Amino acid sequence: MSRLSADTGTAALATGAAGGRLSFLYAFLFFELGVNLPFFPLWLQSQSLGSDAIGIILAAPLLTRIVANPIVGALADRSGRISLALAICAIMVAAGTGLLALAASFWTILAVVVAIALAQGPLIALADAVTLGRLAETPRSELAYGRIRLWGSIGFAVANLAAGWALEWFSASSVIALLLVSATLTAIAAVGCMGSAPGSPERMPREDEGLMRPLLLAGTIAGAALVQASHAAFYGFGTLHWQALGISGATMGGLWALGVLSEIVLFAFLGYRMRGPASAAGLLVVAAAIAMLRWSCMSQDPGVAALVLLQLTHGMTFGAVHLGSIFLLARLAPGGMQARAQAWLAGGWAGVMAVLTTLSGRLYESWGEQIYLVMVVAAAAGLLLLSAVALGLRSAPVQQPAGSAP
Repeated sequence: MSRLSADTGTAALATGAAGGRLSFLYAFLFFELGVNLPFFPLWLQSQSLGSDAIGIILAAPLLTRIVANPIVGALADRSGRISLALAICAIMVAAGTGLLALAASFWTILAVVVAIALAQGPLIALADAVTLGRLAETPRSELAYGRIRLWGSIGFAVANLAAGWALEWFSASSVIALLLVSATLTAIAAVGCMGSAPGSPERMPREDEGLMRPLLLAGTIAGAALVQASHAAFYGFGTLHWQALGISGATMGGLWALGVLSEIVLFAFLGYRMRGPASAAGLLVVAAAIAMLRWSCMSQDPGVAALVLLQLTHGMTFGAVHLGSIFLLARLAPGGMQARAQAWLAGGWAGVMAVLTTLSGRLYESWGEQIYLVMVVAAAAGLLLLSAVALGLRSAPVQQPAGSAP
């Protein structure tokens, strides 16, 4: 198959009926995250909670995911009905989000957030497992996945702008209203993804379990988790710090959206450059190094002009790590462990991020922007592990499935 025909087929799969349903799922799922990550801390602050309490509430669901993600992933793998597990979790998140409007104290908010996290934690891993399964035999599956997943980034960016605008005109309670609407739409989209497209059963990219390399798998999960978790200070306290500096809600929303715009470009085109496990590992190494640079600069409290440039690196520090890690895991994990492998990654970074978020909450009032130096250390640790994985793949290459060949 020529490159032109392969890319044309990839585009058709990414925009067909099944691809359209998955695109809507990612758009609504990440719209919810696009409201939650930047602006949920502002709602918590409006409930008269201090930075320590905010740090605990933000860390609690991350710790919950350490338990929930592997359990749900294992159940989904064993049942063979990953899309059903996805739909059930999405419905539970929508139901739980409605309860947030009734929570008014630290303990009730914490309890509801933990309950939501039990179902919300596995959502992205399950969505990725469903998508990768349906793209198993697609030529240039990296490119097809990217063109579906970019709709999640678009949803995230739209949410940043919508929530930022809402805060300009309404109270912080508008954050909860947006979360409820997006959670409901996510549940509807997840139910719509339960039917497989004709000829596209939920199969996973790997069939040969003999190719599994436990050390490389563990190194990828731990290294990628550390780099992803190094965003903890930014996710938890970046918006609060910008607000303290006098940056407007609309500008904050624009900065978040700019970062996600870089993700969209990356997801649309990176598949052309990522060819096989060694290429994915190399991408992870470069992304980890850029993360170190990003957090080093953020620790210097840059102005808005510099923040614009730093936000453009988000496509690498988050998007490239996400894309590279899920495809590397798909090559390293056995066929019957795909949901679990993705859930281990999500649970791993959630656990590290919980620790770093709690630490950021403890240090923020005294350290201010200097908490980003802790994130530099986390990204550096991830860089070391991912470099070892990249070297290991060069010495012992992993065979690619036939469907992923260029």
